[in-house]
Amino acid sequence: MILTVEKILLEFPPSAVNILPAIKKIDEAFGYVSRENATALAEYFSVPESKIYEAASFYDLVDTEKPVFCTVKVCFSTHCVLNEAKGIIAEIENILHIKLGDTNHPKFRLEMTDCIGRCGDGPIVMVNDKVYERVAVSSVRGMLEEYL
Repeated sequence: MILTVEKILLEFPPSAVNILPAIKKIDEAFGYVSRENATALAEYFSVPESKIYEAASFYDLVDTEKPVFCTVKVCFSTHCVLNEAKGIIAEIENILHIKLGDTNHPKFRLEMTDCIGRCGDGPIVMVNDKVYERVAVSSVRGMLEEYL
């Protein structure tokens, strides 16, 4: 079965309470919420497109840009910052030759994310959907090896 935006939208009654669940389902199905998908969402829910982007951009785990091969997200909660998140970011930047927030690299994207909810296991780094716990600056290269 081919999943389309229209099929996804039909799973939800066109009520404002269903906007976020529909956004998440589209993000899950296509890897991000494209401009075309945002337009379809806005039309279906009878809201301005800006409301779709407002809801989508509020959540760090919903992408509004086409994903690159590899997205690296470093948790920047207080616990992770106190446990070397800044050093981890610097090491990732060094290894991947990118800067935090750079959207021009064809293969990698490095982002900070708000609390992932695993503070007891921090610092946390997510590479695509894989979660790495208790990351140390010295372990970053090994963690990234399979993606290089």
